[in-house]
Amino acid sequence: MIYQQSWDVVRNLLSAIGIVGTVLALTAAAPAQEVTLTVADQNPPTAWGSVHAMQPWIKKIEEATKGRVKIEHYPGQTLVKGTETWNAVRAGVVDIGWCFHGYWPDVTPLSDVITLPGLPITSAEKGSEVLWKLYERFPAIREEYAETQPLALWTSHPYFILTTSKQVKTLEDLKGLKIRVTGGPPTEQMKALGAVPTLVPMPDVNRPSTRAWSTAWERPGRR
Repeated sequence: MIYQQSWDVVRNLLSAIGIVGTVLALTAAAPAQEVTLTVADQNPPTAWGSVHAMQPWIKKIEEATKGRVKIEHYPGQTLVKGTETWNAVRAGVVDIGWCFHGYWPDVTPLSDVITLPGLPITSAEKGSEVLWKLYERFPAIREEYAETQPLALWTSHPYFILTTSKQVKTLEDLKGLKIRVTGGPPTEQMKALGAVPTLVPMPDVNRPSTRAWSTAWERPGRR
């Protein structure tokens, strides 16, 4: 259980840091009470997001609360697997989770509109702005998060296809290609184009077991 007074402080700091988080509903606490929160993060501790976003965010929270709020960071899927984070937050296993919609597309189908192919979105910054405005404007999208409290919503840069065996230059090149994808619209897109998509968390992409069967990956990147 985490506390409403601490949540007020946390919430006021969120706009400065681009981190996805969801928290359980909170209850009131005495002003002097110290709180320790856990945050599950699928990214390794040396990843860009951990170093430049998550860790500075945690530091800002602790400084702003003068040490009354402590956050224990569990990176690299050490506490919860990336694909299990949403349910872990809902169940109270962790207080905050770095979550990725593509792992459970059936839970947030309206939010997944941001992953539809062909959208005129060229950067993570623009995509994140669009997603947050959709969340603010449409009650049906907010309802998808009724059991959690979003701290921030974000998108990645547009995805590119990386291959190990052949270049993908035409639609015909996708036929039968075993490709790592995210869930939701990207999976359905690859199926429609004749590829063989499989959902794999990003931290697991470089594992030998993944490389043994997959010859292509979808991942974000700038042009």
